[in-house]
Amino acid sequence: MNRRKFLLSSAGLACALPALMREAVAVRIPDSPLRQEAIAAWRRRILSILNRGRLPILDTQATYIEGRTNIPRMIEYMDELDIAQIAFAPAFSATSAPSLDLYRNHPGHFIPTTNSGEFPRWWTNPLAFVAGLRRDLESGMYFFMGEHEFRHYPSPEQVRAGRSDRDISVDISGPAGDALFALSAEFGIAFQIHYEIEDRLLAPLEAMLERHPQARVIWCHLAMIRYPERSSRYSPAYVRGLIERFPNLHFDLAVPDPNAIYQPSGARHSTLYTGGRLDGKWAELFEQYPERFLAASDYRPQVADEYPNQISRQRKLILDTLGERARHLIAYGNAWRLITGASWK
Repeated sequence: MNRRKFLLSSAGLACALPALMREAVAVRIPDSPLRQEAIAAWRRRILSILNRGRLPILDTQATYIEGRTNIPRMIEYMDELDIAQIAFAPAFSATSAPSLDLYRNHPGHFIPTTNSGEFPRWWTNPLAFVAGLRRDLESGMYFFMGEHEFRHYPSPEQVRAGRSDRDISVDISGPAGDALFALSAEFGIAFQIHYEIEDRLLAPLEAMLERHPQARVIWCHLAMIRYPERSSRYSPAYVRGLIERFPNLHFDLAVPDPNAIYQPSGARHSTLYTGGRLDGKWAELFEQYPERFLAASDYRPQVADEYPNQISRQRKLILDTLGERARHLIAYGNAWRLITGASWK
């Protein structure tokens, strides 16, 4: 039996493929029985954590590499750390199908998520990559889209290894960016961008948000500035302005430790913090617009052992400092709305 036939014959979302493909917008089928089955499984797990008096986290940014990601260990982490679900975006995969495999094997733990744009197939041929995303979304089996690198400097572990292959630039206002934003608007499914914070990059992003007001965009790594001398405009006030202008723009909180130094620049690249604590102006923004921020880990196999520390920091330094409503929305409520199309109740 080939892979496609196996997926279509499996229990779960795959069984709904023929019916879902007849619909123009798969995410807007609230009465699909198997869609509701998936949502019910996620809801049960979130409720099980809430019923223990704990705050669930729905981790919206994580990279899955088949054969390298230790899924049994990740499930142990999830149970230990009160992680309700992870939106695992596959990398180095021809299609997004590995994410469906994860969902099918562990339906309460994982969200079917399309391929991550963190590997050469995205940055060497982004139009072809987006065409593949369209085919995946047309199947009706995915609830979320992965991270797409438009401007990306090498990550800290790559810097330590002396690698520069992740110094990536894809024009966000070019044909591929336009196609990706349009795809999100068409299907009503959120996607993530890695987009370094620099003055020269802000106008192109704003232009895309104006051109595609229905696109559901998550700008990853709030306030992570790796070269401060290249960023003079970005601040809580600037982000507030974006929030007020663009109702479908969100930000995730996958950020480094307050004391982490980005070695190429020598700068502390997380500007969320002052004196090791959440800066008051950022905290004020979270409380004022709690619907626009999401918890996230930026998990990838290379730093798998850091997962507990990343989650602990996010709880202690951000979530635990906020009021009840903001804490619950940012931890899981906003992700729930973007993934399921309905507010958490």
